[in-house]
Amino acid sequence: MNNTLKIIFATLSTIGTLTIIIGLWELAIKPLIITDNNSPDPTPTLSHSPTPTSSPTNPNSTVIPLGQRFSSGDRRLFTNQENPNADRGIEAFKAGNYEEAYQQFRQAVNTAPSDPEVQIYLNNSQARKSGNPFILAAVVPVDRKQTNALEMLRGVAQAQTQFNQQGINGRLLEIVIFNDSNDKNYAQQVAKKIINNNDILGVIGHNSSGASAEGLKEYEKAGIAMISPTSTSTSLSGNVFFRTVPSDAKAGQFLARYAIKNNMSRVAVFYTSTSNYSQSLKQAFVDGFQLLGSTTVLDMSVPNFNAQKTVEALQNQVDGFVIFPNTDNKIINFSLQVADANASLSKPKQLLGGDALYNPATLQLSKGGVNGLVLAVPWFAKPTYPYTDLAAKRWGGRVSWRTATSYDATKAFTKALSGNASRNSVFTKLQQSNLSISETSGEPLQFLKSGDRNTDPLLVRVIPKSSNFAEYDFQIIED
Repeated sequence: MNNTLKIIFATLSTIGTLTIIIGLWELAIKPLIITDNNSPDPTPTLSHSPTPTSSPTNPNSTVIPLGQRFSSGDRRLFTNQENPNADRGIEAFKAGNYEEAYQQFRQAVNTAPSDPEVQIYLNNSQARKSGNPFILAAVVPVDRKQTNALEMLRGVAQAQTQFNQQGINGRLLEIVIFNDSNDKNYAQQVAKKIINNNDILGVIGHNSSGASAEGLKEYEKAGIAMISPTSTSTSLSGNVFFRTVPSDAKAGQFLARYAIKNNMSRVAVFYTSTSNYSQSLKQAFVDGFQLLGSTTVLDMSVPNFNAQKTVEALQNQVDGFVIFPNTDNKIINFSLQVADANASLSKPKQLLGGDALYNPATLQLSKGGVNGLVLAVPWFAKPTYPYTDLAAKRWGGRVSWRTATSYDATKAFTKALSGNASRNSVFTKLQQSNLSISETSGEPLQFLKSGDRNTDPLLVRVIPKSSNFAEYDFQIIED
């Protein structure tokens, strides 16, 4: 409450919104867990080193030698995945026996159809057999955010599979998977490794905005294009930078506009100063809201933050609460406590939030306070999108937005390839990208001069799937 910003606000006519429920449709197959760019990863940290030590920039990260951080099919990066056929495929791949590797990886895919790593290795074996493959890098946080990494790679693998069905003049696509641990130091090391391999034509990744920023510094020097499917920070920009996800600037603006339309002229904004993502989204919201209302900004990372007492103290001063956590589990829990504290008020306020909460598994940790929470999200599995059903059939359930935007990033690269492809030609063609809805996860794909995708985020509302608030789904909100 010490950081109250009082701003004279103008009146704005209220425009109703039309809510179209789409999120309750059910697939005939078991859905995958939907997660998001910034959601906590329930998967335990993987150990790849017999004597783990800490990363210079992330004390919780296990040190993995740079030589063990990438693979086209000669090692498993997801080392907790057991698949004997994959192991045999790796041995054949290392020996240069790509026909045998192809046969083994094909059996591995049949054994584990939702594992994108073995699908990529299968595709790579096929590309090596054909000879002279195009090569792209995919940088994901294998050991620190395994769920994020797998979801991203599902999108990459599906687009690669589609391209390799035809290729260009007999040339197919090889994907080299790199693991940067979402760590700035490793992101820089991985980026240097990538640019030193002149055969790599472009980069899909990184996952977090912080890792993307470090990698981008290196890619700028080499003139190699990167497309991040998941990094949303407004601080990201550069001559070779593209992204297939809306930036925080648009997400914040959309939430601010929604707040004003729904008679919220005074709001409390909860964020964490320790996260570039959270700060970026908070600032975008405040900038979009400041001429129309007043904001009270609160930092959930301060010592002794108490959600219940803070919400109770603000209940007569605001019309709504806006929650922008980052990926940290402690901050996520604080955010859910804010929602639950609001629900306990005699007159609960409206709730808005960022896509870090776009995850049913995360929302289940709430005591019901997230019911009705409105989120700005990059993508939603609309049944009208052809890709929604296509991806669900391939991976065994409804996929997350991270898979969709990674699919789009890979599709953009494959459209930029040509018989004489070079880093420069790929970059030039990316600037001219114009993919139709039949070629993407649902929306046309064009890049602005800034590298941002020319698209808008979506607003969704959290709704319960059961009367006891044990499970949640989402419905899309359209103007």
